[in-house]
Amino acid sequence: MTRSFAFVTDMHLDDAFTRGQQVPARENLLLLLQEIAGKGIREVVIGGDIGEPSAHAFLFDALKQYTPEYNIILGNFDKLEDVRQHYPPPGLVDGTMCYSADRDGFRYIFLDTASEAITDAQLQWLEAELKTAGKVLLFLHHPVVEIPVFLDGLQPLQGREKVKALLLDHPHAVYIFCGHLHVTDQREEKNIHQTVTPATGAQFVKEATEVQVDLSYFGYSIVTITGEEVKAEVIRHERDR
Repeated sequence: MTRSFAFVTDMHLDDAFTRGQQVPARENLLLLLQEIAGKGIREVVIGGDIGEPSAHAFLFDALKQYTPEYNIILGNFDKLEDVRQHYPPPGLVDGTMCYSADRDGFRYIFLDTASEAITDAQLQWLEAELKTAGKVLLFLHHPVVEIPVFLDGLQPLQGREKVKALLLDHPHAVYIFCGHLHVTDQREEKNIHQTVTPATGAQFVKEATEVQVDLSYFGYSIVTITGEEVKAEVIRHERDR
């Protein structure tokens, strides 16, 4: 049996950064969701940094129209009290939106990193989830595996080394899907397979030694599960100039 879902992240709808860069974030989001639906995919995970609360109704209306099976994780620009007006938290850990589900032999773990730091309660919850899990799909806004570029050191997840240690100790494969950096990156470390998905809006130049905006493309990821095999493909849209 094969099934697929999409990972869409860092929309930054209506926020100052997006407006300042003149990025048509709403139009980009609709284009991606329409394309995803056109591929026969009804399920999407939103990877955080949604944008201003004024745009939340727009996002959730679009999701209901094109990809009605959706899960949400929060990024460092998101606030739970805003998002929960449209998306009741499936689970809460220490006041953060963390939850899990088992499907097709995988455990899906959704970890809230809106505070940019992992709490002890979240670590304990994650450890307990891993103890009873086989292969894992972990969704969070921030990368866990370090990326040797300037951008990765700007606003890393505090405590990510503790998260990584738990994942490395897990006896099965762990597939991480995240965003935050506004770049494309896929890498492996032992049993961990990490895909950093580009933003729906503006990107940053990955190899730069200072922050440089890259408006040349935007994108999303498609994750395909066939039996016990997990494949992540980053889809890029070159922007018209």
